[in-house]
Amino acid sequence: MMMMEIKILSSSERALLVDIEDEDISIPEIIQHELLKDDRVVFAGWAQRHPLLKRINMRVQTKATEPLKVLISGSSKASGKASELISEAKRTLSK
Repeated sequence: MMMMEIKILSSSERALLVDIEDEDISIPEIIQHELLKDDRVVFAGWAQRHPLLKRINMRVQTKATEPLKVLISGSSKASGKASELISEAKRTLSK
């Protein structure tokens, strides 16, 4: 199994651009959804560099918070949602 690799392409006080390698659009989509709920976030989006490549660029812009901290927070929330889904699926399938 390949491990996802994340590289910071550019970073400033209010903006962050990362490259996510060996991943399809599902995880960035979930993280983006969580980030857009955060009042500190001005913009959160991703773009697939090419449909045949497993590389995604993700950009986060914030109002007054370090964007890397916000990205980590959003990723944590997304992970929590995934755990809830797994628990619910197991509970439903065990009935």
